[in-house]
Amino acid sequence: MCLVLKSLDRTLQKFIIIIVKINKDKLKEKIKAGHSTRTVAMQLGCSPTTVRRKAAEMGLKFNNKTNWKKYAG
Repeated sequence: MCLVLKSLDRTLQKFIIIIVKINKDKLKEKIKAGHSTRTVAMQLGCSPTTVRRKAAEMGLKFNNKTNWKKYAG
């Protein structure tokens, strides 16, 4: 689950604050199922970079396999 709190006011130049809470067990299941960082990010509503960073913080690692290789010439 990604919780996004937006506080943006151009006149006051506030920044967007993003709080991400990802369940370690669910992330571990998705990694074991072979999901990519992009797929997990789309499901959680955050960026793949955020998913990779949170996985690294939890001591988890994606297998770095990509489906694009089958389309390469």
